[in-house]
Amino acid sequence: MKATTFRIAALLVLATIMQVFLMPRLSILHVSPDAIAVLVGFTAISSGRNTSMLTGFLGGMLTGLLSGQIGLLMLAGTGGGLMAGLFQIPEESHATRNVKTRRFFLASTLCSFTSHAIMAIGSNPLALSPAYRILVMGTIAAIFALLLAIAVRFLFMKKSFAD
Repeated sequence: MKATTFRIAALLVLATIMQVFLMPRLSILHVSPDAIAVLVGFTAISSGRNTSMLTGFLGGMLTGLLSGQIGLLMLAGTGGGLMAGLFQIPEESHATRNVKTRRFFLASTLCSFTSHAIMAIGSNPLALSPAYRILVMGTIAAIFALLLAIAVRFLFMKKSFAD
């Protein structure tokens, strides 16, 4: 348990640094890829809803400390972790590699959509309609998260979803 906690914490710090310093350079319509959502998606399927909510909360807190929107980002991360937790795979499950991969993609995508929807409601610098901002920001964020999750899955997580 302690080794897993340490790995998640180290990955969270790495994802936060990437989120704050690297991902804004890849933004489209003021929406950037969400590395923390991919980590939250992985913790959701492997460790459950509570761990994913805690990971989202801490990721939002660390990102907020570096960017200045700490409260809104903590709320968005916790909400994203809650929604990603719906895709938990129980430890005694006999899920195949394909099922685990699909759930990882769905958890990461839904986490990103939910957290960006919360951000769209809480912050509206362009004075656009909240429904429009939720739809546009959430959809673009979900597409980014899915692409990032696919890249992470096939580059770094080849053995994580073994049968």
